[in-house]
Amino acid sequence: MRRIAPSRPPIQPLLLAAMVGFAPLASRTAEDPHARYAPPAARSAHVITPAAAARLEQSERAALWVYFTDKGETGAREFAGAVRQAGARVTDRARSRRARETRGRFVPDYYDVPVSPRYLDAVRSTGALVRHASRWLNAVSVEADGAAARRIATLPFVRSIEPVAYSKRVAPVGPVFPMKLEPAPSIPERGQSSGIPTGPKPGQAPALDPPAGYGSSITQLSGINAKAAQDSGYTAAGVLVAMLDTGFNKAHNATVQLKRVAEYDFVFHDGETANQGNDVAAAWDHGTGTWSVLGGYYPNNLIGPAYNASFLLAKTEDVRTETPIEEDNWMAAVEWADSIGADVISSSLAYFAFDNAADNHTYSQLDGRTTTVTKAAALAARRGIVVANAMANSGPLNGSLQAPADADSILSTGAVDASDVIAGFSSRGPTADGRGKPEVVAQGVNTTWAVASSTTLVATASGTSLATPLIGGAAAQVREAHPEWTVQEIRYALKVTADKAGTPDSTTYGWGRPNVVAAIYSSPLGGPVYPKPFNLTFPVNNGVVTSPPFVFRWRGTVDPNGDALTYRIKILKAPSDSSVFDAMTTDTSITFPGYLGPSTTYRWYVNANDPAGHPRESRDRFTFVTSSTTGVELSPPAAGVVLYPNRPNPLRSSTMIPFGIAASSQGAVARVTLRIFDAAGRLVRTLLDNEATALPVARFEAWDGLDEKGRRVGSGIYYYRLTAAGKDLSRRMVVLR
Repeated sequence: MRRIAPSRPPIQPLLLAAMVGFAPLASRTAEDPHARYAPPAARSAHVITPAAAARLEQSERAALWVYFTDKGETGAREFAGAVRQAGARVTDRARSRRARETRGRFVPDYYDVPVSPRYLDAVRSTGALVRHASRWLNAVSVEADGAAARRIATLPFVRSIEPVAYSKRVAPVGPVFPMKLEPAPSIPERGQSSGIPTGPKPGQAPALDPPAGYGSSITQLSGINAKAAQDSGYTAAGVLVAMLDTGFNKAHNATVQLKRVAEYDFVFHDGETANQGNDVAAAWDHGTGTWSVLGGYYPNNLIGPAYNASFLLAKTEDVRTETPIEEDNWMAAVEWADSIGADVISSSLAYFAFDNAADNHTYSQLDGRTTTVTKAAALAARRGIVVANAMANSGPLNGSLQAPADADSILSTGAVDASDVIAGFSSRGPTADGRGKPEVVAQGVNTTWAVASSTTLVATASGTSLATPLIGGAAAQVREAHPEWTVQEIRYALKVTADKAGTPDSTTYGWGRPNVVAAIYSSPLGGPVYPKPFNLTFPVNNGVVTSPPFVFRWRGTVDPNGDALTYRIKILKAPSDSSVFDAMTTDTSITFPGYLGPSTTYRWYVNANDPAGHPRESRDRFTFVTSSTTGVELSPPAAGVVLYPNRPNPLRSSTMIPFGIAASSQGAVARVTLRIFDAAGRLVRTLLDNEATALPVARFEAWDGLDEKGRRVGSGIYYYRLTAAGKDLSRRMVVLR
């Protein structure tokens, strides 16, 4: 991978370098070379590398990477088809994240294309056990003996065979000290599954309220000014954070209320990341602790910076014995998190000293582009994920960092104490190619975390692995405040507002402790432009609606620029999420004009929109159920069509045109059309021409100020006309350029 920025340019050149990032992301027109066809890579002179041969001599079976020459395509046309098909499988969330990173549209690339199934079958036929397939590396990790490895080497599409790297996690330094507990609000009962609460899922759980107290965790949050950012409303709601660690106790008071999207055990290959029968009792200790530091919600005892984030939990480390951790689990977890749409990855792994000295990474390899995990971390950042990773606990000598902390595009994190003095154990930079490391530091000495062996205890521990989730949480807060920023802009904002930004060093503190509030509001990139976060209020989550009128309420929010906001409410019918209601208002409540059937489950949420079209989704997505008599207590409303004023008016870049059709009228309406005309009556644009039965009861159409040919219309008076149910309704709007 290429470096993103030079090592230590002055702040202004750094701004340019940090915002440009990788060359393919520098502009909207830059072409990504990985979106073009290239002939298959040449096979290595020695397909089984000397390092792999040495590994095979040491043990009967070895963990190996098998790299392929291509992904099975035979030419440019087949390559283009494979990329197109792979792009269609990318989730909407991941597509949006990557489009933001390029300042343009989502473009699929070679990294989206999976490893050829034909190649996988051929490798399996040799007797090797396939562990993980990596589309980013175009490789599979296998367990194989010497004979199987030699058979694999004869396959014409195998480029090389190399050993899977080993290491150990960045374990806490010194003893863990229990803390005195303070009373906390009672935690609601949750359903049990194998003794582990399932926990809330996004779309079903309300946002967590500001905590009554922080306990001893107030010190670690105040060190990076994360609490003040929370007080300003930023708790990482809507941000998806992936935790890569040893396993997770989801029943602890600090974690039980957190929102979980998905989890996977990459060690035992199942969907449970909590301890199971084949785990040692301490397996989940480290993962539970780091998760609680980043997102914990245990009022009066432990609060993380990002307690309203949603989480992906990945168990990547096998701690049953002293067996070193294998990098392919971590690699697979990063690709998994990318595919789901993670915004932030927090990881405390480090790879350098392996079980066999012959496998050790040399310092010269810590150059940001050599080790497998470093390349993976950099690629994750290139695809729009903020990666926070521990520097390691091998200090205080210079150059004691461990991969992937040498990656150029991530937030490598060192540890300081509460007084902002560097910890002796905190690994130091620079990288082998002279770049400064770490980027930032946070409290990693006597940091408060959850004790996994209990559901109530918290304690203090030390290590760069405890500083890292504080930085991951800080990045999640900034991401919530600035959904428009790229990864490099978030990194830049956190660095240039840190406490040593005036005199950053290249070995110990980097840019220092971030100031989350300053990163959000005061960096040279500018303050927030999106409306501030807000919550839904009624109907309450999991409430029962018994009779009309159906009134929906939410808390009002404000725009950072002081502009008036409009609110768009959406009601969806579960489980299909088909649209029932889609309407705009400037109020903080709305009465649903349609018909809700009996004994039905619905979901609803609200977007606040400023005049420039920046949407802020409500922290909550509430579910409600209608009673068995809801639909029969009131007959469906009479037929009716209504056209509302567009907002904003005047239009500068885009506007939204709300309209409604009563539910009972839809069966009688053949078509609904919505058209834009200029002052002379000439048709400018047809926004809608659709069957009425395919529309929700109330909705809106957006107009971007373009005509039918995609040209910007000029300033002036325009009219929009809605035709439905034999009615023609018109309103006037102003376009102001």
